[in-house]
Amino acid sequence: MIKKKYIDAVQDLFNKLGGYDNIISFTHCMTRMRFHLKNWSIINDNEIKNNSFTTGIKKNESSNEYQVIIGMDVADFYQTFCKINNYDIDGKTIINQEINKLEKNDEFKTTQSQEIQSLKNRFKFKGITNKCLTFISKVFSPIVYPLIGYGLLLTIWSLLTVEWNGEGSSVSESVHFFGQFASILNVLTNTFSLFITIAVGYTVFKAMRCTSIYGILIAVVLTAPGLINMGDVKPSTGQTILGEYPGWTLFGDEIKYPFKINFNGLMVPMIGVAIFGAYMERWTSKISNTTAKNILSPILIIGVTFIFAIFIVAPIGMLFTNYLSIGVNWLSTNYIAKYIALPLLGALYGPLVITGLHHSLTPIILQGQATYGATIIQGLCTLSNVSQGVATIAFVVLNRKIKQLRELGISNGVSAIVGGITEPSLFTVNLKHLYPLISCSIGVFCGSIVLVASNTYALQGASSIFGYLMFQHKAPVLTGVDTWVGGGFLWGAISILVSCLVTFMTTILLGKIKYFSNRSRNLLLEDFNEDIFELRLMKKTDYLNYLKNKTKQIKK
Repeated sequence: MIKKKYIDAVQDLFNKLGGYDNIISFTHCMTRMRFHLKNWSIINDNEIKNNSFTTGIKKNESSNEYQVIIGMDVADFYQTFCKINNYDIDGKTIINQEINKLEKNDEFKTTQSQEIQSLKNRFKFKGITNKCLTFISKVFSPIVYPLIGYGLLLTIWSLLTVEWNGEGSSVSESVHFFGQFASILNVLTNTFSLFITIAVGYTVFKAMRCTSIYGILIAVVLTAPGLINMGDVKPSTGQTILGEYPGWTLFGDEIKYPFKINFNGLMVPMIGVAIFGAYMERWTSKISNTTAKNILSPILIIGVTFIFAIFIVAPIGMLFTNYLSIGVNWLSTNYIAKYIALPLLGALYGPLVITGLHHSLTPIILQGQATYGATIIQGLCTLSNVSQGVATIAFVVLNRKIKQLRELGISNGVSAIVGGITEPSLFTVNLKHLYPLISCSIGVFCGSIVLVASNTYALQGASSIFGYLMFQHKAPVLTGVDTWVGGGFLWGAISILVSCLVTFMTTILLGKIKYFSNRSRNLLLEDFNEDIFELRLMKKTDYLNYLKNKTKQIKK
C-alpha cells in the first residue's frame, strides 16, 4: 500500500542508488532497507543521508549489503518503494507491465527483460533441500512472534495444571482463583493453536504469490467445529483408531468414509493442502472468460481443495496413524524390538511434531495406559520436548553475541523445557538451522536407550521437565518386566540428564562444522542483520561498545 508521505522520498532514494541499472535486489529488516547493488562507487553517501526519511547508512561489504536506516516505519516505506518503482513485493522482480507503461522503447524493454531474467537466475534455489527449507522458512517466519506468545502462555498453563503429587494435586485444582485463571489461559492457548494453523494457510499462499485470503478460507474450513481432532479420539480396548474415528457415510451406512479429521495442529498436512490450493488458483486463473472465472474460481479453489484434503490427505494420514498405533503397541511390548524401535521413535518425535503427526501418539499412549497401566512412550515425549529446548539454548550459547537471538532463543528454549511447547523452538531455531534438530534426535536416542533398558514407565501427563512427575516407581505388573534397582524416578532422571547432555554437546560440536557454521551465518545475517563471524572476532570491550552504539542507533 502506497503512503503519500513517502512518495518523494522513495523516488529520490531510488534515483540516488542508481535505479534499475544499479539495484540488484532489496529487502528490509525491523529498521533498515537492505540493498544489493552492482556498483557502490557511483553513490554519494551524504546525499543518501540527506533524504527526509533516512536516519543513517551502514555498509556491510562482507554480505554485499548497502543498508539505509529508516526506522520503525520501514515496512510502510518498503511497500511504497516497491509500488512507486514498479517492483514486486519480494524486492527482486521488476513488474513487466508497469515498466512497459513507463518506456515504449524496444531496446529498453529488451534490456529490462534481460535484467529480469538475470534476477530470476540469480535467485534460483540450488538443491531441493535448500529449496524446501527456504520455503518452510517463508511459511513460518511471519508467525515467529505469535509462536513465542503461544509458548509462554502454555508454559504458565502447564505450571498451573501439572499434578505435583497424584490426582487432584495441581495448583488449578487446589486454589479456586488459579483454577479459573487456568481456564482463561486454556481458552487463549486453544485459540493460539487454531490461529497458527490458519496462519499457515495464509503464509503458504503468500509464499507462492497467490491470493492469501483463499489460504485463510481453506484453513478455516478444515478446522471447522464439525471435524474431530485426532487427539480427542480414544479407542476402547481391542479397537483401533481406524475403527473408532467418526466419518461420513456417503456410500452407505456400512462404509464410513471419508473421516471427519480436523486439521488443527497438523502443520505439514495443512501445508500440503495449501500448496494444492495455490496451484488450483493458478489453474483457475487461466480461465479466459472473466465472468466464468469470477464465478467458478472461488468454488473450485475452496471446494476442490477441501475434497482433496478430506478424501485423499486425511485418509492417508488416518491409515498411517492406524498402523502406527498397531506397530507401536507391538514394538513397545516385544522384548527385542523395543530396544531398537522405541529409541528410534524418540529420536523421530521432534520431526513428528513438525509434521503434526505427533498427535497420532495420543490415542496410542491412552490405549497403552488402559491396557498395561502405564506406557514408555510418554517418557519419550518428555525426553524429546526437554531436549528440543536444550538444543535451542545450546545454539544460543554458540551464537550468544547476537542479542536479539539470545532474547528469542532463551524464551523459546524455556517454553520447551518448562512448558513442553516445542513449536517455537523448532520453527525459529532447530529446524531452520537444522543441526540443533539433528543433535536433539541423537540426544533423545541415547536417553531413550536408558529409559527402555531400565523399564521406566510413565502415565500420560505433562511432556515437559514436569513430566518427571509422571514416571512410575515400578513397571506395571501386566508388562511382565521389572524396573531396575532404584526405581523409575531415578532412571527417569538419568535418562533426561543423558538426553540433555548429549543434545547440548552435539549441538556445540555440529555448530563448528564448516557447512552448518556457514549456513547459520547466512541465516542469522538475514534474520538479525548481524554477522556472527565478525562478532566472534571482536574483543570483549569492542563488543560492549558495539552494543552501546547499536542501542543508541535503534533509540535514535
